[in-house]
Amino acid sequence: MNLFGLLTEVLSIWEDSPSFYRIENNDGKVWLMPVSKLRTAMNLYQPSGFKGKLLKCWFPVLHRLPLLKHYLHIETTRCSLADDLYDKLCRLFHTDRLEFAVFCGTPCVHQKLTIQLSIGSRILGYCKVSNHPEVAKLFEREGNFLKQMEHLGIDNVPRIVFSEEWRSGIHLLVQTTCKTNHSQVIHQWGQLHEEFLHRIHTQTKQKLLFEDTDYYRTLSDLNQHLDWILPEELKSIVSAAINKVCQANSGKTVEYGVYHADFTPWNMFVEKGKLFVFDWEYARMTYPLMLDRYHFFTQTAIFEKHWQADDIINFLQSQEGKDFNREDYTLYLLDVIARFILREKGHIKGDVARSMKIWGELLKYLKR
Repeated sequence: MNLFGLLTEVLSIWEDSPSFYRIENNDGKVWLMPVSKLRTAMNLYQPSGFKGKLLKCWFPVLHRLPLLKHYLHIETTRCSLADDLYDKLCRLFHTDRLEFAVFCGTPCVHQKLTIQLSIGSRILGYCKVSNHPEVAKLFEREGNFLKQMEHLGIDNVPRIVFSEEWRSGIHLLVQTTCKTNHSQVIHQWGQLHEEFLHRIHTQTKQKLLFEDTDYYRTLSDLNQHLDWILPEELKSIVSAAINKVCQANSGKTVEYGVYHADFTPWNMFVEKGKLFVFDWEYARMTYPLMLDRYHFFTQTAIFEKHWQADDIINFLQSQEGKDFNREDYTLYLLDVIARFILREKGHIKGDVARSMKIWGELLKYLKR
């Protein structure tokens, strides 16, 4: 079942269904936003680009202007949640009515639906939906991971409400949120990020053999699939970096902790002065500490500042970048390359291909 087929399972279309805007960006990402309560619905939209930020700010105010919708190629449609899904979600959140908005996911092998659930201006939580077996495993992993985080007393992360199969082959992951219409997204690294990572590392760090860590398993998996890496120069650089890291840590006891793996502005928000972080599907329990800092820096440099590898290298060579540890940055780059090579099984294209080129050039620079 493709994404369209999944949508037909999740949504129903009736003449008296509420009106929704269908918004599609240049990357092929699609949102369905209810015409009523649009300000609340737009909390599902966490853009990284300047145009997207403008759209989030001004579209709820100006959406009635026909010329604006025509210019942005925004269409109007009607839809409702499937009756049994609606009833289930109402029971889970102990309410007799719900409003919703839908994000159809980033186009990739792990594409999924994310449904924001609300009542009026109050956001209740989110429901992720997929019919892909690999994504179902990610749902299970994220659910188990967040339960572990709760057990460890780590707050400011979602709590799991439901994580099971809904219909045959269709899986749901339903979780809470504390997001409101007043929540802010911070795009610059600051004290809140440092404090959040320090707190989770303090509560999750453990000592174990390097060979028993999640990070070692990631490197081993990548090493077994080096044939998926192109071009040959990148394959050679990655192979050499893996060998160097493994040799340096072989048989040693290391102190590792939790790694979010997609710690970026679009997966977090600030509410009442505290950082709340979501989307833990790629998280790991035993990784080198503070690698999330390098992911935040690199991904915002690529997607928000539109930097190329040379720009990032210039930063690393500047006074501002002097605190960046070359070895830790290498550990991060190996992980992010591994994640996308393994996830896409070597079929790299689009934004991932552009990012992969930059990651490879940075890894080449750091090995000097």
